[in-house]
Amino acid sequence: MMEELEKSSALCFTMDIDWASESAIRYAVSYFLEAGIPLTVFCTHKSAYLNELIGNGQIDAGIHPNFVQPSSQGETEDEIIRFCLNVVPETKVFRCHRWYAVNDIYEKLYAQGFRYESNICTLLDPVRPFLHRSGMISIPVFFEDGAYLYHKLSLHFEEVQARFTVPGLKVVNVHPMHFALNTPYFSYMREIKDHVSREDWNRMSETELQALRFQGRGIADFTRELVNHAVLQKQVVSLKDAYEKYAPSFFDGQGQRTESMRPAEEFI
Repeated sequence: MMEELEKSSALCFTMDIDWASESAIRYAVSYFLEAGIPLTVFCTHKSAYLNELIGNGQIDAGIHPNFVQPSSQGETEDEIIRFCLNVVPETKVFRCHRWYAVNDIYEKLYAQGFRYESNICTLLDPVRPFLHRSGMISIPVFFEDGAYLYHKLSLHFEEVQARFTVPGLKVVNVHPMHFALNTPYFSYMREIKDHVSREDWNRMSETELQALRFQGRGIADFTRELVNHAVLQKQVVSLKDAYEKYAPSFFDGQGQRTESMRPAEEFI
């Protein structure tokens, strides 16, 4: 099964919620659902809309802990993990805010039952999933909207389409606010955040989003073209499906590492 993904140009869509307002979450997530795209969301906080979708099995969910202090999720690693597990109680996958994690965090999450993560971000580099030192399977991100904007790459999908058609699994990561605002350049969203309170940002309405939405070419236009490409290619998998396809190559039926993955000293 892993071989199928290795030979294909499969795309996998994920979304970091990043404290977006309920209106922004609904605007972004509903687009992917209507397009028939399987989506995995990484949650920073509770959302009634997401809870309903998760409960109905319409989307998959993982936690999105922020271990960078000050964090609204807690003051210690343990507090933050407990907070996030209260948001998404039953999950095996995580991605950290700002990609920040250290060995201790991985070990604590592994002890809580986490078995895979998508916590490494590349810049359009199709790195295959690998077995992390923690024992989890790491599934790197190929495209992130924020990184793409930061590097001022083309907002016309056709100009980079060839990068998305090379063999190998490619994880896409988008953010509701970037999508809802149609961010045209990296600092656009930052400029808006600097002029509103945290509370106003967290409860921004559809009317307010519409007023702030960039009307020219932006990252939402690029993302829509990418989704159209994915739908036409019919090579889309969920993050959970990707994990389940790769897991047998790393683990045996009892969840232990296969012999090919064990350190040589274990056989001495």
